[in-house]
Amino acid sequence: MSQATSLYLSPSDPYSAPDIQRVRQALADLDIIAGSLGPDTFSAGEGFSRHVIFAGCSPYLVMQPPQDGSLNFCHAALHGPYARPRLVTGPNTVKPRCPACRARFEDWREHLQAWQTGTEQAHCSHCGDECSPTALDWRNHAISARVLVELRNVYPGEASPSDQLMHALKTMTGEGWRHAWAALLDTATDRAP
Repeated sequence: MSQATSLYLSPSDPYSAPDIQRVRQALADLDIIAGSLGPDTFSAGEGFSRHVIFAGCSPYLVMQPPQDGSLNFCHAALHGPYARPRLVTGPNTVKPRCPACRARFEDWREHLQAWQTGTEQAHCSHCGDECSPTALDWRNHAISARVLVELRNVYPGEASPSDQLMHALKTMTGEGWRHAWAALLDTATDRAP
């Protein structure tokens, strides 16, 4: 069985932690989220399919939870704020590139756990540059942030956020936002104090 993936939105600055209630309000104002499915998890509203732009002429979107209890339907989750940026990768994550010399990190998966726990910096074997894993060029196939919006059941390259959605998040939080595709993220307990 393949790993479920999501479309993630986050502030452009991975260390930023905008008020999660303002983020929630921006999503509600566009009707992207509707009723609560659990803590920080929401059913897709009428605006979900307007503001998550799917490729192809007629995508098949499941908007209600299936009877089998799986998460294979469109819905949203809010994550954070975390004490430090959380790195989320996925089954189709490409090799990240060094921000200094553009060389690929061929062995990135060997370092992933240390990067995710914050115990290791990314060290480029080509140019010697050392940086935070958040600074690597993941080419929209991984994301790192303290606050994340997860739009679930969206596969890599299948959809992207509308300009209106990204503008609404920027307006509501006062900062730019970005997107990426990564694996489904479980609700975490390591929120910032």
